[in-house]
Amino acid sequence: MRSLDLILVAVVLIGCDKAGSAQVAEGHAHPPKAAEFKKGQGLLLTPEAIEFIGLRKAEAQAKADRVMVPAQALLRTSEGAFVFVENGERWLRTAVKFGAEFDGSVQVADGLLEGDVIAVAGVRDLWLAELQAVKGGVGCADGH
Repeated sequence: MRSLDLILVAVVLIGCDKAGSAQVAEGHAHPPKAAEFKKGQGLLLTPEAIEFIGLRKAEAQAKADRVMVPAQALLRTSEGAFVFVENGERWLRTAVKFGAEFDGSVQVADGLLEGDVIAVAGVRDLWLAELQAVKGGVGCADGH
């Protein structure tokens, strides 16, 4: 079931719909992309995409000289551990070193500062949208 959810999110984020493709074929302007990525700046989402993926944010909190984040904010991949940090209107995937986990929180030893605003819901969907942009995926409404 989670695979189906991820496929649906990817389709919506890349703007792939029949109406959009028909408009392009008739010479009309391309529909706006739901997500745009710029290296070093991060991912910019439309308000509709933010609502669709259920993006929620919170400030990283310090406890006993350590920054603490909710466990669901941590993205673990084959490349390491990351959180998405708010960068203006964009979301920048940021590498972190984490420590102990307890009571639904993770201790971040390096990579975040107290007060950094991070994504705490919709994290995996942010990553999928970034992967699509970085790895060369092209939505059907983007000219193929």
